[in-house]
Amino acid sequence: MPTLEAPTETVRSYLNAFNDRDYDRLSELLAADVIEHGIHDELHGPDEITGFLDAHFEAFPDYSGETDAMVAADDTVTVRYTVRGTHTGEFEDIEPTGRTAEWTGMAMYRVEDGKIAEVWLEENRLGLLEQLEVVDPPAHLRI
Repeated sequence: MPTLEAPTETVRSYLNAFNDRDYDRLSELLAADVIEHGIHDELHGPDEITGFLDAHFEAFPDYSGETDAMVAADDTVTVRYTVRGTHTGEFEDIEPTGRTAEWTGMAMYRVEDGKIAEVWLEENRLGLLEQLEVVDPPAHLRI
């Protein structure tokens, strides 16, 4: 029976490289034909994924994530996370607000031969936009 330690360690290394902005390590941990699904158009290959991350690092220079929970089954590792950053660069056509935001998300990573082969992302982007004050929260949620 395969051990869950290897896929979990691959994902932990990837998340550490993300926070360290270690593009070489990120690329090493992604399969050449990796696909990322989720909060954006589908991304193919390490270059598209690191390019997407780079745009976030430009918009939120102090952008970093924290793992809140991690669960592994077979070749898949699921991570619930919190990310935060200060919006000092343009983000999806939104001029810098200078606001610091914190939002949550979940990611599933499928690991194959020690590399991340597929990623699925879900994030609370509405909460992010509310914190940047570019959309209003629903009336029944306002305090």
